[in-house]
Amino acid sequence: MKRLSVLALFISASVLVAADDPKVNPRQATYTKEIKPMMDQSCIGCHGKDGKKPKGGFNATTLEGLEKGGKEDGKGITWGDPEKSSLYRLSYLGATARDEEHAMPPKKSKSEPLTTEQLAKLKAWILAK
Repeated sequence: MKRLSVLALFISASVLVAADDPKVNPRQATYTKEIKPMMDQSCIGCHGKDGKKPKGGFNATTLEGLEKGGKEDGKGITWGDPEKSSLYRLSYLGATARDEEHAMPPKKSKSEPLTTEQLAKLKAWILAK
């Protein structure tokens, strides 16, 4: 019985480690390498910088925060569907229609919106299986 408990613990630990391993989890690897730097540049000032309460309840400091989204605009990421992902929709508005009420970052913000290239990377990441 003791061996079975140890084996179960080992398997559970292996699964947790594998989830953070970029070789096993390409979504996490892309987030770390490509998406997080974009969020740090354009979103983090209002959505999670220095331990401050993120505006709108949207925490852009972690993948989990991006997936969850904020209080108002729905789920941050709907994997496989960028148009249902508030992260993509609002970032797209920020890059193409800054005067729109929900555009992110807002026009009055000091942060720069995502570029066309960055939006394409964000969209491809959300679409990837």
